[in-house]
Amino acid sequence: MNVSRRELLHIIGVVFVVWLVLVAGLAKWQRWQAARDTEAAVVEVDLPHYPGTEDIQEQTSPTLGWRKYWFELDEGYPSKSVVYFYRNQLEQAGWRLLGPGEPEWYRRESPDEVRDLLQAVWLSPDALFQIQVDLVSVVDQVMHEGEPVGEQRQPGMYVYVTLSRAMMPMLIRPGPERPRPRSEIEVP
Repeated sequence: MNVSRRELLHIIGVVFVVWLVLVAGLAKWQRWQAARDTEAAVVEVDLPHYPGTEDIQEQTSPTLGWRKYWFELDEGYPSKSVVYFYRNQLEQAGWRLLGPGEPEWYRRESPDEVRDLLQAVWLSPDALFQIQVDLVSVVDQVMHEGEPVGEQRQPGMYVYVTLSRAMMPMLIRPGPERPRPRSEIEVP
């Protein structure tokens, strides 16, 4: 079978157009399905506020399905008190922490700034919503004669809390329940 270059380009073009139509149709169906499934649930999903932040106004986008608030916390790095608060609040309501193991701090460096970050994401029991908590601790470079000689951490940290629809609810399902760290001493 001998296919000319022009015929090959036509075939590739048709396949590309069919693929675009399928992706657009799937996206439209997914939006319709999410709107139908979450219409009543949006009202029921509550975004808990960290103690002392109850009066902070949330930023919302009903069409995108998210709510967000942020605040500065007067605790220093590497505090995880916000994560522990949300773990207690959410896991009692059946939410599951995503990802392997305990959320840990990690460093993100760019030429202009250094930040230590901690991110934790919980998935609702029906896998339709997620709450993401981001902690940010800013580190300033100490410079001497144009060369970095150390670091100085800014006091406190920034906390961002976001409630949103799960990105792909049909693909993300909560895994098995994780064992909680034990706080008491076991006696044999």
